[in-house]
Amino acid sequence: MNRTRIWTALLLVCVSGWGGGAAAQESPVEKARRTLPPEVFETLTRMAEEAQAEGVPAEPLYIKALEGAAKRVPPDRLVPVLRSYADRLGMARRALGPEAPPSVVVAGADALQRGVDVDALRRLAGEGRHSPVAMLVLADLVESGVPTDRALEVVREAMMRRTADDRMLDIPARVRRLMREGHTARDAADRVRDAMRRRGGGHDIGPPVPPGAEPVTGDRAHDTRRRRGG
Repeated sequence: MNRTRIWTALLLVCVSGWGGGAAAQESPVEKARRTLPPEVFETLTRMAEEAQAEGVPAEPLYIKALEGAAKRVPPDRLVPVLRSYADRLGMARRALGPEAPPSVVVAGADALQRGVDVDALRRLAGEGRHSPVAMLVLADLVESGVPTDRALEVVREAMMRRTADDRMLDIPARVRRLMREGHTARDAADRVRDAMRRRGGGHDIGPPVPPGAEPVTGDRAHDTRRRRGG
């Protein structure tokens, strides 16, 4: 499972499952209170309160702290990491606007860490459709070397064609495969975007990419279906 898919799963957990889960389930705040050193928890609580005052979801901060504790990150290193994360969450909230769901804000913060600039977040939010998956795919493309303007075009094309989330998550793998075949990042992104335009949506670019497998291009998918009599 690649990083995009891992983060997608994390988003579902941190902003959906814990936000309104069963009463018997221990919340990130409760677990952080039990797990973290008291001084770290107090600092974290202040950060969370400041974040919430700005409309930033607080639970991802507690989850990030628990992740650091699980990795045995010492407090003198963990607190700066949490402050940096809180800053990125705040930047993402301001760029995406007050109506962006928490999952999109979390995805935006991750995108900022991976090289997407604030203006790109703002431009994607300007499309009027808030999608954490689109944000994560944008970050994947930019991190792979695709220029931001081209990455935005690819993501916009996929969103316009209402590409299913699992197909959208395959887009960066297809771009990287073309890059391994010798295409520049810009050209690879253009080819994937053009394939969506020709075939009417991401579902026709090819079948889903199995974990650890090479993505399948539209031509190869067509050949496979023809051999199978599809």
